[in-house]
Amino acid sequence: MSHQLYNRRKWFWHRILRAPIKLHKAYDNHVRRPVLTVVFLHGISADSSTWRTTLKQIEKDPDLKNIRLVAFDLLGFGESLKADWLRYDMSEYNKILNRTLKSLHPKGKLILVGHSMGCLIAANYAANYEKALIIDGLILVSPPVLMAGELAKLPDKVYTKSYAALHKIATDVPAAEVVAKIAQKFTSFRSEHIKSVGFQKSMDEIILNRSNYRTFTNLRIPTLIIHGHFDPLVIGKNLRRVAERNSRYVHYVSVIGQHDISVGKRAKIIAELKRIQKEQ
Repeated sequence: MSHQLYNRRKWFWHRILRAPIKLHKAYDNHVRRPVLTVVFLHGISADSSTWRTTLKQIEKDPDLKNIRLVAFDLLGFGESLKADWLRYDMSEYNKILNRTLKSLHPKGKLILVGHSMGCLIAANYAANYEKALIIDGLILVSPPVLMAGELAKLPDKVYTKSYAALHKIATDVPAAEVVAKIAQKFTSFRSEHIKSVGFQKSMDEIILNRSNYRTFTNLRIPTLIIHGHFDPLVIGKNLRRVAERNSRYVHYVSVIGQHDISVGKRAKIIAELKRIQKEQ
């Protein structure tokens, strides 16, 4: 099926007929009687393959054999819906994520694990969506939480040059495709997503959302934030500030690593899942 025909069918099905939109379920290990249902959300310009190594490592751990593992592709990425008429904002994500999670009929405790932009979506859903399912815990890896003052100065920061500006560069300069392919060797970025409307709108509506810091300080469920020491896309002091202001619910740890899922970050994820499982 051509990309154009795909878009026309999806447009008619979802926008004209108002068919419900759900995220594409890329992975599900279908545990029959799980004690935990753990849902993984990836970051911007990536897809569910971000979690491939993590999922394999969890499945090999005999202590975690009764955990159901599910990974989704976010809007505009992987096999989920891609459309320029989507808003790609928190309100839209909350509704679609809620519908998608309900379709799982989750058993046991429900844990959301996010990476980068996926952290912001998971936290906003858990903290702000009135119809949200009961989330028993959040594990948030490399959440790019920015303060209002930092957002105002963003054009002068390395953050913009290394993250947001990729869309404009890739659109205007054909050679930027080479840069994007180099970047994807050491990040979860996939070069094919850089030029997409999903990337641009997700940057504006999710990552550069001024309410993210407030959302994190308003969390009222157990939350583990995992930060990489050398992450160029995440400001560690903001995460420490969140943990200090919301010390009852948020715990912050820092490990060796950059933005992606390093060995140290995977170890922390697995240790936290084991801790939660023991509390059953």
